Amino acid sequence: MIQAVFVGLLAWAQSSSNPIGWWLIREPLMAGFWVGLIYGKPMEGLIIGAAINVAFLGWNSTGGANPSDLYSAGLLGTAVAIQSNMSTEQAVVVAVSIGVIGNYAWILFMSINSMVPSIQDKYAEKGDVRGIMLMQALPSQAVVILVRGIPAFLAAFYGPTVIDGLLASVPAWGIAGFNTVGKVLPAVGVAMLLKYMARKDLLVFFGLGFAVSAYMGMNNLLFAALIGAAMGYIYISLQPKEVPAGMSEEDEI
Repeated sequence: MIQAVFVGLLAWAQSSSNPIGWWLIREPLMAGFWVGLIYGKPMEGLIIGAAINVAFLGWNSTGGANPSDLYSAGLLGTAVAIQSNMSTEQAVVVAVSIGVIGNYAWILFMSINSMVPSIQDKYAEKGDVRGIMLMQALPSQAVVILVRGIPAFLAAFYGPTVIDGLLASVPAWGIAGFNTVGKVLPAVGVAMLLKYMARKDLLVFFGLGFAVSAYMGMNNLLFAALIGAAMGYIYISLQPKEVPAGMSEEDEI
């Protein structure tokens, strides 16, 4: 019960549009860590959250429309997976499925909150700054608790029992299918990311990183990130500087 309450509070902090939630809880990687910490398995939570995060690498909210809810997938996917002792592959499949369902919560959340600005406009016409701030703080956060916090508590408390029952009724070939799909989804995430980042002048770095990782058996992501950052800095430094219109290179110097 207490752990489910903490998951609900975490869901509220994640979606409350504050800097802490945005920077430290929003992504599945970080949400997985905090959920794992709540259940006393921070490393397992971090591993599951990282796997879910890869599946959402190319996630993009265009005009408020989401293909799958990132918040629910990372937070609740990890919570259910840890309690049900799922493999990483199964956790990714369940997380993406939860994200699809959670997308309706996102639509409800945005729809209800869209009424708040019109009320704030009336306070603005009266010059009532205090009223504007109260409308921003109280009703909006109440919607977050109603749409995000309470469902997260219920999912964390009752979800594992439901999921365990569903998995128990799935035949062995179905479980094998879940594992296969779970292995494919991270590749889909990487492919979606490359769709946005695929530039001829940058693909050589992707090929180089893949070759080094594959042939050297490197699995230290921190080392790869540091090398990538260094190469990125060198690449940007070697790019010719753009001179503003009407100014010569001598003027810029």
